[in-house]
Amino acid sequence: MIIAIVVVISLISAALFLYMSRPTDIDRLQMTVLEKMDSDVIEDNVKKGFTETFEIQDYGIYGQTLSFYQGKYGQKKTDSLIGTMVVLRNVETKKELSFAIGESIDSGIQLGTLDPGLYEIYIYENYEKKRVYFEDAFDSETFSTMRNDKHVKDITLHASKEYLSDFGISYKLNYAFLEVNENIPRVKVADVVLDPGGIIYNEFSMQNEPGIITDWINEPQETSSFAVLVQKELESRGLKVLLTREADDFDSYYGSSSRVGVGYKTKAKAFISFEVYEDDELQYPYILTSNYTKGLLANEIAYAFRSQDLKMASITNNNVQNSAVVIDPGQSEEGQDRVYDVYPQLRESGGKQTFTGVLENSSANQGYKDVFGMESIVFMLANGSNEESVQYYQENKEQMAKTIADAICDYYGIGENSETASQ
Repeated sequence: MIIAIVVVISLISAALFLYMSRPTDIDRLQMTVLEKMDSDVIEDNVKKGFTETFEIQDYGIYGQTLSFYQGKYGQKKTDSLIGTMVVLRNVETKKELSFAIGESIDSGIQLGTLDPGLYEIYIYENYEKKRVYFEDAFDSETFSTMRNDKHVKDITLHASKEYLSDFGISYKLNYAFLEVNENIPRVKVADVVLDPGGIIYNEFSMQNEPGIITDWINEPQETSSFAVLVQKELESRGLKVLLTREADDFDSYYGSSSRVGVGYKTKAKAFISFEVYEDDELQYPYILTSNYTKGLLANEIAYAFRSQDLKMASITNNNVQNSAVVIDPGQSEEGQDRVYDVYPQLRESGGKQTFTGVLENSSANQGYKDVFGMESIVFMLANGSNEESVQYYQENKEQMAKTIADAICDYYGIGENSETASQ
């Protein structure tokens, strides 16, 4: 009897110890995917040798889209991957996900759709599956996706011959692996930055620009109040949302304390600007998007507006986009053949992918020229010189704010368990 009691007490003590010492969410924040995986799975399922390989020289992240480039980004050689397929092979499940490489920075690997796990990276070239490697070894900065059901995915790109050396696996080349780790959000990391227009310091003209103020609308006041409406809608869905201004300060889009600096400091994924415009012909809202994108986020919002019978302007300058979605007009610097976005909200918020800090007068943003970029649009709320346009906006702004928030969440899969990456 005494022995039985001692055994029972020992078992209970052991069970309590294991229960109390189990990893918490905070503990799991410090654990890598490799630490969470069964070593036997890695040793058995990771492929050891490859006859066909493919060298990648560069990569970038825009919003939640990861893109690979055969040459350094911005060089003509980067176009050589357009039309090929990137394949991610989940080491544990052996499931493969395919992503088409397009010419735009918002088409590529949709990071928010990936299940947690360790992925090998391949590229199909001329119908041959080739293992991706980099010339130099590196571990990327960890990228966190948007909050979704109070969780995020922390994603890191690794390329090293010795990445799996702890498991007895070494390679001759720096093969690329993608770690996807489910975690709880970090307080200081934001999801969306909303940028109310007006009250801007123009670095190029070195003047304060108060914005459009007419008999019918005050741009600084109206964009600020509208941004708050969208902020409340997004926060009700669990996202962390920041505003670029809450006072009447003339802030610019350049420097660490600027409007885009707010997003870069907090590693936000989306940067949405709101403005009022003046035009002799247009009456309803429209959306501007970067030269380097397909305008996928803008298209999602435009589609949502029409689904809710909300009017938008009949304007476009590219047949890829929906009506009311307009590509930035673009500008060039002397001696360069590259076209840059005119709107700083688009150009200076996209990090490496939109050439932030590259223009001569944007040197204050050079610290952001190689970082992950925010996906950005400029939403034109109303024609400030048209009374009927402003009246339509005033009558529908609550529904407009909700529809924009709904479209953002639909686009990034917030509130959904997305497993449609390969579809």
